[in-house]
Amino acid sequence: MILVTGGTGLVGGHLLWHLLNENERVSAICRKTSDPKPLHSIFSYYTSNPDDFLKRIDWRIADVLDETSIQEALVGVDVLFHCAAVVSLGNNSGSLMDTNVRGTRNVVQAALKNRVAKFCFVSSIAACGRASTGGKVDENCKWNDSPHQSQYVKSKYYSEQEVWKGIAKGLPAFIVNPGVILGVSGTVTGSSQLFNQVQKGLIFYTNGGSGYVAVQDVVKAMILLSNSPVFGERFVLVGDNCSNKDILYWMADGFGKRRPFIRIGKRMLWTVGILSEFIGKVFHFSPLIDRSTARSATRREYYSAQKIENTFGFQFTSIEKCIKEVCEFRNRTRY
Repeated sequence: MILVTGGTGLVGGHLLWHLLNENERVSAICRKTSDPKPLHSIFSYYTSNPDDFLKRIDWRIADVLDETSIQEALVGVDVLFHCAAVVSLGNNSGSLMDTNVRGTRNVVQAALKNRVAKFCFVSSIAACGRASTGGKVDENCKWNDSPHQSQYVKSKYYSEQEVWKGIAKGLPAFIVNPGVILGVSGTVTGSSQLFNQVQKGLIFYTNGGSGYVAVQDVVKAMILLSNSPVFGERFVLVGDNCSNKDILYWMADGFGKRRPFIRIGKRMLWTVGILSEFIGKVFHFSPLIDRSTARSATRREYYSAQKIENTFGFQFTSIEKCIKEVCEFRNRTRY
């Protein structure tokens, strides 16, 4: 039996679609308060009859923070895809460490107890180390802890360590480290928030850049690796290394909007981050921009996915093509 955690999220939703194209039924975990509506939007990207596929999902009510419910949900599971996570670039999300670290620890322990045959953990390039000057980040780079790391980055690194501990105890697991994931989502969080901002009209851009990957490539790689004898390894998943400017330009072109034309420098964005943090503390809210997001928005990193490309001959979708297809869908559906 196949089980997916985080099934209503971006990765989990697209993963369920691809799994249902290979299997009659697939199980997924959701909380009592989970909203399955985002899946309808994701499935609508692929088919005009999303409900025909949605009814083939066997939902198991559980919460990754509840050890008992997770233990029960994993009974009889052969292949587990752990996609559940909180994504936040700021430092103020109180649920980050709980869901991402403690939640992963609970899932790993339940997988060990139930003798899961294959375990796929969705980490992030945020959990990878830093490359030497002029080099690209890959699976062999070493992590360097720093007070400047955001809570999200730390949560992904520490949650990944929980999986490595499980591997040391005999868990047949592997880890994927995707870049910034782009694709159709039924929510307004993560990269979907960026699509929303550009669709409404965005005039600012920064000089930073990162590794990006289409969500379809992420889930195809996960399924490929789950069907292989590989375990105890990690794989960086990045289609292209793109500048923030290029990403925003392609999105603007896809929506027929004016391209961003005002560059925001590091010093100005840093100042905005400090002020936003101060105001957030005074009025008790989490700011959209803080020093952590300012730092990530102006940093340029390069990543290498040669390991999965060379080992499996894996080919990635171009990010420009991915963005064009997402914009076309959103334009067509008034998403």
